[in-house]
Amino acid sequence: MNSASDRGHSRAAAVVVAALAAGCAGAPPPATPSSSPPPAPAAATEPGPRFNAAGALEPPTDYRSWVFLTSGFAMSYGPAAQAAAAGGVDVLDNVYVSPAAYRGFLATGVWPESTMFVLEIRTAEETGSIVTRGRFQTELLGIEAAVKDSHRFEGGWGYFGFDSDGSGPSAPATALPGTAACYSCHRANGAVEQTFTQFYPTLFAVARAKGTVRPDFAGLPPTAAELVDRIAADGWPAGQRLLDDVRARWPGATVLREASLNRIGYALQARKHGAEAIALFEEITRRFAASANAWDSLSEAYEAAGARDQALAAVRRGLEALAAQASLPEGRRAALETSLRGRQARLGHP
Repeated sequence: MNSASDRGHSRAAAVVVAALAAGCAGAPPPATPSSSPPPAPAAATEPGPRFNAAGALEPPTDYRSWVFLTSGFAMSYGPAAQAAAAGGVDVLDNVYVSPAAYRGFLATGVWPESTMFVLEIRTAEETGSIVTRGRFQTELLGIEAAVKDSHRFEGGWGYFGFDSDGSGPSAPATALPGTAACYSCHRANGAVEQTFTQFYPTLFAVARAKGTVRPDFAGLPPTAAELVDRIAADGWPAGQRLLDDVRARWPGATVLREASLNRIGYALQARKHGAEAIALFEEITRRFAASANAWDSLSEAYEAAGARDQALAAVRRGLEALAAQASLPEGRRAALETSLRGRQARLGHP
């Protein structure tokens, strides 16, 4: 039974370019044209890094109108998040990038000069209003930034922590010293240059397509969609090798969970790869043998393939598992039993 659901969302901010125009009331006189050209429009100010005379980075008060890249939960790799974690507080962070840098990256897969990232760190609250599960963002705990400026910073990038008044950055910030841990961390772990582009899902795909991911990047577990593509293109043995590699390198990866694998099986069926779907469903029952849902999905795939005896055998295993799964919610239990017994009746009880 396919009970998984997908959710996706995206957010972006556009650059507003202001133009000044001049006009005059009344009809123009029939005199000779003016010898001086009309004034040029005022140049628009592109959002991005601004430094004062002392070399400090001015606070980007408009950063929430920049391009939003991602949010992360309890990712304590920056100073503000580390301080919160040390006090037992989980955080959610939001990452924004200057609009011109975003456009440049889309075109090249490389972050251009004057790229500026802003990292906003907020408390992750878990109770209040209608919330019974999950976290939502509340208090602003810190504002950090990264700027690409090869003339100003050795290594090309500078990192900053702003003072905050609770609503945003409140004063200019000087670059953290080169001995700060963020420099070595970004150099060692950034997927593109010294940036954590691996955590920006839409842009990481751009970098991979344009070949700008560092060759020594440690990698990420495949998504469910990537596993579907691999199996559809290269067959189940290739998919099994990929899953074995994921288990060895990232044993806690989401793609290894039963619900994810089950969704992949149904996606393969939808793409007319029934044999590969059956192979995956068989793998799921080996790894989650106590799951009635796993056996129900396998029996459904066997039924679709016309394999009556195998389908009935899987139904029997599913009913046995269902009887033993005492913790299943009643609604879920009833749905599985209806599915299994309905298949049993269709195929004829042996």
